[in-house]
Amino acid sequence: MIDFPTLSTEEATHYLNPPFSQSPEGYEAFVQTILGFYENHGRAFVWRETSDPYRILLSEVMLQQTQTIRVIPKYELFLSLWPTLKDLAEVALDELLYHWKGLGYNRRALNLRKSAIACEKWDWNLPKQQAELLSLPGVGKATAAAIGAFSYRERTIYLETNIRRVLLHCFFPDQEGVKDKDLELLLVRLVQLVDDPKAWYYALMDFGVLLKSLIPNANVRSAHYTKQAKFENSNRQIRGQLIHLLSDTGAKEQDQVIALLSHFEEERVLYCLEQLKKEGFVQEAEGTYRIAKA
Repeated sequence: MIDFPTLSTEEATHYLNPPFSQSPEGYEAFVQTILGFYENHGRAFVWRETSDPYRILLSEVMLQQTQTIRVIPKYELFLSLWPTLKDLAEVALDELLYHWKGLGYNRRALNLRKSAIACEKWDWNLPKQQAELLSLPGVGKATAAAIGAFSYRERTIYLETNIRRVLLHCFFPDQEGVKDKDLELLLVRLVQLVDDPKAWYYALMDFGVLLKSLIPNANVRSAHYTKQAKFENSNRQIRGQLIHLLSDTGAKEQDQVIALLSHFEEERVLYCLEQLKKEGFVQEAEGTYRIAKA
């Protein structure tokens, strides 16, 4: 179940509680509300049934800024192709990017592979320590905390988009410019009240998805909120098309690339090619571009 089809309007309204007080009583009431919601309406995903750190990392990276319904088949495909970190580390980048198509933000795929390669020093396992997790390419505070909570059931401080929405709605209903450090301090208090951090954070995320469908986006009141730039005719769109072109159809000379992407200005296409070279996606030799081999 991805959405909440069994939740009636009356039931949904029940969960839109008045603001909770920042007090021991308020925290306890909030925890009971969230866990009660999850017990009755929690969503089921295959990555919630595992504690394997690699599978948790894979799901977290795929789910960043990507709809869950698009992630499900890709997650299952990746695990069928590369069931271990070692398998992922050994795949050619062009093959990885080919199968990543449809998830967007190709840098995530590149960093995922780099992280897998880095895990050789840990015998192809992900470390438990947060500091070591944060040393991996593309692994930030949220991803490291997710691995800690979902793989090792540690009381980490996991703050992502849906959880931020819940905390802003329930504890800061009229406040603008709320900083993440204030939300993180709140999470420190709340996570101490739960027995299972894994279920707790899944519950918070699901409640955030419910709020997204019922009320205006509370995240706009975050001090860190930025509106996502338009994709159409953006450099991100050009970069994506360049990667798909080279991973799907092989190496191309510069003139071929420009001709095939003639719906964009030549200067922008060349600029994006240079950026992809600098970032390690693309290699160029004598005017011919291909997906990097390393």
